Amino acid sequence: MLRKTSATLLLPLLAALLVATPVRAQESTTRGFNVGLHISGASLKVEDGDRNNAGGGGLILGYGLNRTIELFLQLDGAEFDVDDSAVRGKWTMGHGDLGVRFHFANSLRTWVPYLQAALGGRSVTVGDAQVNQQAQASDVTFSGGALTLGGGIMFYFNQTLAADLQLAWTGGRFTDLKAGNVTLSGLEIDAQSSRFNVGISWWP
Repeated sequence: MLRKTSATLLLPLLAALLVATPVRAQESTTRGFNVGLHISGASLKVEDGDRNNAGGGGLILGYGLNRTIELFLQLDGAEFDVDDSAVRGKWTMGHGDLGVRFHFANSLRTWVPYLQAALGGRSVTVGDAQVNQQAQASDVTFSGGALTLGGGIMFYFNQTLAADLQLAWTGGRFTDLKAGNVTLSGLEIDAQSSRFNVGISWWP
């Protein structure tokens, strides 16, 4: 009888303790729409030439289908000077990536690493171009398809705002050349570029 009475008294007490125990709050999210802005350090290596460094920034628009998978569009631009090239001028480089990101997510952590892969396009434009020290009347643009692989890590200030550190490598070829009204296709100029981005991501 005593045991039965004790059990009867303990059950409500345990239930009250469970209700009173605080539930750990969610620290991070990777679901739904998000937007990110970043500054970028970039580099470009064409064929067997030297690697040239650049600085710029970019934008990321994404949508997390679930905690793990996100579809994203990333646009990056950078500007640099190339002094030892036959084509001199104001060099700018642009990347447009459409891809998938895989989060190693845990909503109870304030940090989330990820890997990503994307297909897209890359272009390099030389403004006020000078070829062999001869001024040209128009800009020169090289462009082509690209494959980008990368990864990074996000550190959350709160559930919906995070610092984002990202490293991306892009390979491919420049297949088209445009100078004024003249366009050449079928080129096979190998190029490698990289980007180190530091920014923020927000889930509104």
